[in-house]
Amino acid sequence: MSCRHTVLRLLPVLTIAAACLAGIYYRAYSPPRYTPAQPVPFDHATHTDADKANMDCLACHRGGETQPAAGMPPASTCLDCHRHILADDPRLLPLHAAANPDSPIYTSDPLRWVRSQALPAHVHFNHAAHAKAGYACERCHPNPGSATDHSMSTCIECHRTENLGTACSDCHH
Repeated sequence: MSCRHTVLRLLPVLTIAAACLAGIYYRAYSPPRYTPAQPVPFDHATHTDADKANMDCLACHRGGETQPAAGMPPASTCLDCHRHILADDPRLLPLHAAANPDSPIYTSDPLRWVRSQALPAHVHFNHAAHAKAGYACERCHPNPGSATDHSMSTCIECHRTENLGTACSDCHH
């Protein structure tokens, strides 16, 4: 067998090995995901998983179907439930300070959530338009709260799959 045939037979194996090594290197040496400190510890899974609270996204992100941005819920939305559920949990003291006038620590100072992900200022995304078209939140947010990367390529891939427009001006203003 010639040297060329040996190389051609080993090429797929070497390619897979190189890809695996690159993945291991990336995981070991890439910077950790940005996870800022928040005013109240929050876990989407506790609220949305079927075996836990099983809440719909729109219970908290009420603008998701009707407004361009789904937005962060105000503390009063959280308090709708937490006035009764885990009401005495010390982790929720900032929530009571922000939105519970019946609490002795009430200040009315809003919670200051820190965005962990944001689209660049030149990119426009309309949640309401996507909701009205029938796309569920989970389509773009399969793991809410995780550092999911939303990139231009993921949006374009979806638009191409759905036979929708991909003109630059659709999203870039």
